[in-house]
Amino acid sequence: MLTLYTAVGILRFEDSLKNHKTPIVINNHREYGLSEEEFILWSCLAFHIRQIHELHTAFSERLKLHNRSENISMEPYLNRLIVRGLIVKGEGLTRIDALYRLLGELYICPLKDNFATRLFSCIYLYLKGKIEKADMGHFFRKIPLSSMEKVVLEITKRVQLSTAELAACVEHGVLPQDTRQLMSQLYDSTDATFHTVAEELQLKHTQYPVLEAVIHLYLNKQIAFEKL
Repeated sequence: MLTLYTAVGILRFEDSLKNHKTPIVINNHREYGLSEEEFILWSCLAFHIRQIHELHTAFSERLKLHNRSENISMEPYLNRLIVRGLIVKGEGLTRIDALYRLLGELYICPLKDNFATRLFSCIYLYLKGKIEKADMGHFFRKIPLSSMEKVVLEITKRVQLSTAELAACVEHGVLPQDTRQLMSQLYDSTDATFHTVAEELQLKHTQYPVLEAVIHLYLNKQIAFEKL
């Protein structure tokens, strides 16, 4: 059985005492404060999809970067973040099965991708020594979108919906303009529910191009996920 993990929510930092900034993850309009270890672990999965051994490696490397002991056990923090809904996992016999189960019930949140954001991100990475000056052009360049990725962003900017609901919309030729239209076109005339739509996506492997587009957008930091 293959298990994949990823992070949920949007990160921001909140000022606290003694010039210390507390990491906060916002998910479904709720704020969750993170300890340093939780933040390190959550960051290992933000815009990444990893197996458990890959997560262990990433966590150990980030502990070293933060001058923390590599012997800190990851499991207690992983279990706590899963219980809090800030890390999710999907299991399957194959990678595709696990991806459908990982992302099917997660809601898609488009992120702003503008000139200023990319400019300051490149400057920040360069000043931190993460990229060379010669590489800035590559990171500064706007990532071209496939036709399916454009459809995904177009729909998700209008209405909040899960990966499974998005795939169902594309499969049935439904392009909802708002939540009311989504509910009437996707649910009213059938016995489908939020969970059955996700189950059908997982069982039938329908609309793989939609799943692929969602994954590409996520790994390229153009969308985030929320768990409702």
